[in-house]
Amino acid sequence: MTRKEIAQALATLPKVGELPYKEWTDEQKNLDNELSCREMINSCLIYGQMNDFYRESTGEWGRWSELHRKNLSDERIIELIAEQRADFEKASVLTNVYTDDEGLSYNAVKWADD
Repeated sequence: MTRKEIAQALATLPKVGELPYKEWTDEQKNLDNELSCREMINSCLIYGQMNDFYRESTGEWGRWSELHRKNLSDERIIELIAEQRADFEKASVLTNVYTDDEGLSYNAVKWADD
């Protein structure tokens, strides 16, 4: 999923304050968890840090996957990684797009649908 597709899917979920999370349907909670996982995968792809999420060569999980593994099955996360990689291959990474007040530089992605 591209940034636009993730934003469209997020827009289908209740907004903060509209409906308490405990009242969300299981489908809504699952979508929220999957979108959050996709965003983390994208972040790791953008910065070339996928091994900190999941090391495919060894099957080891990294620190950035811990939260997502509590809410999603390992099999589903691996499917999400494959889907995000496929979309990411059509994207361009722009490096050092923004530097914050502390001197940290940030990358950005130009998705195929941008």
